[in-house]
Parts: sequence; structure tokens; C-alpha cells
Amino acid sequence: MAAYLGDFSSPFFPAPAYYTGSGATNLVPDIFPVAINGRPYLIDLKANSFQRQYDARVRDSVDQSAEPGESAINPQGLWRRSQSSWHYGAGQTYADTADAEAFRFNNSKGVYVWDKGEVTLLKDTTQVLADAAATLQALTVGTRLYVATGGDVKYTTDLSTFTNCTSEPAGNVGGMATDGFNVFVAFAAHGVHKATTSNDAFASYISGSDTFVNLRYVKGRLMASEDHDVYNFTSSGGPGSPLFSHGNTGFRWVGFAGGQNHIYMGGFAGNQSLIYRTTIKADATSLDTPIVALELPAGEIITGLDSYLDFVLIGTTKGIRVATSDTNGNLVSGPLINIGSSVTSFSGEGRFVWFNYTNFDGTSTGLGRLDLGVFISTNQPAYASDLMVTGQGTVSSVNTINGRPVFVVVGLGIYVEHATDLVASGFYESGIFRWGVPDAKFIPKLDLRCRPLDGSVTLSIKSDGGSYHDFQAYTLSGGKDKTITGLEDKIFEAEIKITLGRSATSNTVGPEVTRWMGRAYAAPLRSQIFSVPLLMHHKVNIRGREYFQDVDAEMQFLRDMVDNPRIVAYQENEATFSVIVENVQFEVLDDSNVHNRWDWEGTATVIMRSVA
Repeated sequence: MAAYLGDFSSPFFPAPAYYTGSGATNLVPDIFPVAINGRPYLIDLKANSFQRQYDARVRDSVDQSAEPGESAINPQGLWRRSQSSWHYGAGQTYADTADAEAFRFNNSKGVYVWDKGEVTLLKDTTQVLADAAATLQALTVGTRLYVATGGDVKYTTDLSTFTNCTSEPAGNVGGMATDGFNVFVAFAAHGVHKATTSNDAFASYISGSDTFVNLRYVKGRLMASEDHDVYNFTSSGGPGSPLFSHGNTGFRWVGFAGGQNHIYMGGFAGNQSLIYRTTIKADATSLDTPIVALELPAGEIITGLDSYLDFVLIGTTKGIRVATSDTNGNLVSGPLINIGSSVTSFSGEGRFVWFNYTNFDGTSTGLGRLDLGVFISTNQPAYASDLMVTGQGTVSSVNTINGRPVFVVVGLGIYVEHATDLVASGFYESGIFRWGVPDAKFIPKLDLRCRPLDGSVTLSIKSDGGSYHDFQAYTLSGGKDKTITGLEDKIFEAEIKITLGRSATSNTVGPEVTRWMGRAYAAPLRSQIFSVPLLMHHKVNIRGREYFQDVDAEMQFLRDMVDNPRIVAYQENEATFSVIVENVQFEVLDDSNVHNRWDWEGTATVIMRSVA
């Protein structure tokens, strides 16, 4: 027996305590069965209250929503997360936070998401023209697509056969613009020349040796820039004086756009970008002196400017901003649509606007799409990736012709949406789901739903930032539903990926996915609840030896841990737990009066909760 216990053969008052002075004691389990914060105790087994259980996994909940939904499901069962439409577009990293949009996702490639309630494969692309020229650009004029490569200009009406224009001067093309009939082309050191859709021969329009860039026909005026100067051409002849010369000679213009009542012009110097506005004077002969309409955040450099419907489209080194004008013509910009690459070109048709999505990933380059019919917030339309080609290269210009997007990839050539064929495969990534809790969970079941299947659908899951785990592809011809056995591994967060594969028998047919659902079981670290009846007698006998305790002191010790909560050690045989003492109940079984004070004896039931 340890020497510091003492050998007490007869009772006395007060008795010495056997507290060792530390958070644990070596008297457990050799002599005593349990100890709390270093004080050992005997258990009152006759009390029939010595027990240990786990705290409830989930608490009861009440569905207070106007319409029944997932919150009405029994919380004791599997927790559901699902997606049944994707038309709010990409760019949402976290899928089930309080501010998340139910119909938005993180990322996609090769899929069309703009029809409510389904995701399908996009059309493929086909090469219109193979050309490795570094100055390749294109422009749609009516039913013609004009192409400039180096200093040569040609056009096509069928996206197959090209006809050369004539009478071009020497010098590379610096820009092209159109009023719908005339084609204006700026040639290096040769001003601006003009052809028409009925006359393929170019003739001088703005004479001289200037090298103009950023040609754009806006509100009946041909706008152009040269270094820090802006020009406004309304008729043929010499260039005349600039409309505006920026005070910073290092300032460079990038483009022009039309607004409701204004013309906008954007440029930058260093890491500062400005968009100016001007308007036609009352005499309709000239433009007012430009003034600043919008300043971009420092470090976000403007790279492109265009307009469509009532919106001004701003391309930057970080992505896209969509702006509208106030009553004074100043621009009100929406938040940055951060696509991670520079945007220089736009083309609108219907409710959509296509933009260049250069080097979307390590294997593809192509287009993205804005949906001006769906806005996430003020001046923030839904967006997603769109048509792609296998290869890398800067997408320099975007157009539409006969309802089909067409775009230029520098170093490769010109591509157009395929008339009929779908891409071989495409995917969408959901964004991260946490099922509303930061604790661990596992996903035993996943469900897929689609219209009668022709092709394949593969569901994959990525947990805690790892790699995707692909489940077996669903290929049942005509199938509509599939339930997948998930993973038993505990995770904290997961991202779902759905991959669609084209029909094996027809390039024009692919799957139509309408819903997926993942069912998770919450598996948090759960507290243990200890109910321990401690024998509170002044004298106890253990294996023929008598030990003494001060019941009043011990009860005060236990109550102090309730009054002043803290983490303490609870020893039970050879196990030790970190616990908080939540309650102490003292049942008096006997009493005595010694030295004019009452001394109680009985059972102190201590309720403790483990802390993981």
C-alpha cells in the first residue's frame, strides 16, 4: 500500500483526505474503482444508477417552413442534399451554406445548363479555317464572316468556302468594325479602308499613315484609338484631330461601347483602369469632351469593352463585370465574375452573351456564356463555360453567325458550333456540401434520375479535398433511376460530379439528367454521459483496510466542479476520460452528531459529460 495513505485503525474526526494533489491518481484501479480529478472513490453498486451512455446524435426538430421540404424529414434518418436544376450557372464554391443558391454549381465543361430542370451535353465544335497566324481575327457582317489574317481579308457565307477581298493596302490588320453593311478595316500605317457586302474591293476611308486599333461602330460613329488618342469618324477623309487625348501619354485604350445615351471608352495606365463617357452634342455634329464614368479596382486591368441590350460588358484581367448606367450616364458595375483569365471579346444573341474563355483548363480553350435572363444579384448574370476546342491558345474574337457561335483561337484557326453533333462527354461539379454540420458524416446512398437514358451517366464523389471516386457508370438503355451504394469512410465535406457520355450509336443524342440526391448519416464525435454513484461514508473498508474521508469536504469538492465548470479527469478502471461535471445529487442514508455537528452519510450521484 502506498505510504502516503496512512494506516488508520480507528475512526476519528476530522479524518485525513486521500487526495493526491494532481488531476489523476495511481490508486485507481489498484485500490479504488474510480476517481474524479485525482480523488478516488468507491461506487455504491446498491444504488443501481452506475451507467454510461452516449448523447443523442441529433436533437428533435420542427419544420416551420410554409411548404414541406427536407426539413420535414425525420432528422433521425438520412439527411438529404440534392440538385434538380442548374440554370443559375457556375461559380459557387459552397453548395449548402446559408447564402448558397439551390440552382447554382461550382464548375462545368461540355454541358448545357440553361434549361430549367435538366443538364445535357453541349454541341461539339468544328474547325472552319486552319490558320496559325498570330494576328488572326474575325467579324460577322450580316450573313458573312470576315476573316483577317496578317494583312489579308477574306469572307465566307457558308463557313466552308472563303473569298478573298481585293485592294487591301500593305500592313497588318489592327481592327475591324461594321455598321451592318460596310466593313471598316484598319491597316497598319494606312489608316482605315472600307468595303461593303456588295463590293469586295477596299477603298480608303480615313486616309493617312496612322495605325488605328480598337475599331468599333457605335451610335452611328466609327470610333478608333491610336496610342493615348481617341478618334471619332463620321465621314471619309483625313483623320482630323483626336476627339480626346489622355493627359497620361502612357494611357492605352482597349475598346468602345454604346449605352442608352452615351458612348463609353475604356483604357488603362499601369494598374489603374478607367471608363470614360461622352454623348452627342445637341447640334448632332460632334461629341462632348469625355469624362470618367467608372473606375475599376486597382490591379484589375480592363482588357475589353462592349455592350448588349441595356448592359455594358467589361472584360478585365480577372474576368467580367456587367454594368448599367444611371441617369447621368455613369456606370454602376456588378461584382466581378472571376473566371481566372482575361476577357477581351463578347458577342450577344437572344438572351445570351458569349465571351472568350482562354485556356479554360490544361487541355481546352474556347468560350463561356452569360445568361442575361437570370441574375444572381444586381448586374451579376449567371455564367458557365461553353464551347471548347481541344488545344491551347488565346481566343482573340467571338462572334455569332446564323445563330451559331464562332470564335478565333490564335495559332490554331477559326471554330464554330457543330450543326448537329454533341461533345463526346461533359461534366458538372456541384460545389462543396457539408450537410449543414461541420462534424463527420458518411454518405451511404446516392441517387440519379434522368429521362429515358441513351448514353451514360457517371456519378463521382470527392471528399475533403481529395480525388474523385467514380462509381460505376449508369448505362441502362431507357433507364430513369439508379441508386448507388456510397462510401463508408467518414468525411467532413463532399463534392459531387456528374459526367455525361454521348450515345454510342448516335453523335446527336446524349443523356438528360434531371436530379441527383446524396443521403448522408451524421457521425459526429458524441459525448458520453456518466452517472456514477459515489459512496460517501466517513469510513470505508477495502480488502480489510479502513480508509477515512471527510464527507463534507468531498461534497464541497464535487459541488465546486459544478459551480465552476472545467475539464477534469475521470478515471474508471484503466480508462481515463476528459469530462465536465454537470450535476451532483446527494442522497442521505445515515447521520451522526459528533462534536456538536451533524455529519451525513449517503450516496453522491455525479453526472459527467465527456469532452472529445
